[in-house]
Amino acid sequence: MDSPKRINKMKINDFIKKLEQEAQKTTEKLYTIKSLERLKEVAKLYEGEDRMISSQDIAEKIKSEPKVEKIMSGFPSLDKIIGGFSKEQVIVVSALTKSGKTQMCINLTDNMKEHNPTWFPFEESAREIVSKFLERGDYVPNFYTPEAMKGNSVEWIETRIIESIAKYDTKVVFIDQLDFIVPLTGDNRADRIGEVMRNLKGLAKKWGIVIFLICHLSKSSMNEQPTLESLKGSSSIGQEADTVILLWRESKKENGQIVITNNVNVSVQANRREGRTGNVKMIFNEGRFTEFEWIDGYEEERRVDASFSNDF
Repeated sequence: MDSPKRINKMKINDFIKKLEQEAQKTTEKLYTIKSLERLKEVAKLYEGEDRMISSQDIAEKIKSEPKVEKIMSGFPSLDKIIGGFSKEQVIVVSALTKSGKTQMCINLTDNMKEHNPTWFPFEESAREIVSKFLERGDYVPNFYTPEAMKGNSVEWIETRIIESIAKYDTKVVFIDQLDFIVPLTGDNRADRIGEVMRNLKGLAKKWGIVIFLICHLSKSSMNEQPTLESLKGSSSIGQEADTVILLWRESKKENGQIVITNNVNVSVQANRREGRTGNVKMIFNEGRFTEFEWIDGYEEERRVDASFSNDF
């Protein structure tokens, strides 16, 4: 057994070691406190683009900037709900197959011609779109488009957007449609859709444009107005979009059969900027949408005045 003297010596050594450890910790703590204080002094002088500012600073900056340009749809009632489209927005347009979503966007293209729209027609080629107008002896709305659709990635789309901005001062872009950017096959499609939506939003912000993205709906009843939950592929479509517009063509029974009418309900179901939602009744005739009030399958005789004001 160890002698009492040896035991006392061991305890004293342990005590000294403990004191040394505590002294070291105290020194390190003091050193850390001094380092943090120096870091705070440096941070006070930081003036980078990502420096911390107040909401009042932002408000003053906005007040000093030119008024934000509104891009009107050309449909009076729709513009009253949305308040006009703004640059840096992604607008989703969706409907069941053959319900007029592409044609609605063509009408918007014509109404926004002064903003030099660009089209990425993945589903129906630009040649097919133009041929329809020529076949019915109608004038062809002006838009710009790749002569050949050589890619379908967001990166390729951006390069063509840059070209269109440089050559034609494009401010509005239409993409028809999402399934060609995010294929139906493959794993984690919902995640990939979310990533594409965020990338498109990034393009809209970077280049100061409005992007209209055409999407399909999941299989749903033709007898009722679709909702945000009907968007096909991922909930992130509705979550990431600034505005969601859903089209529904009225259906009714005649002689025991379902008849799809030319009466269309244009429903704004998400509107991040203004917060307003609502429905606009239109009629689709000879390739064009016109605002009409229709009731129970029949359009009312009164036609809504096509003129509109920017003062909302």
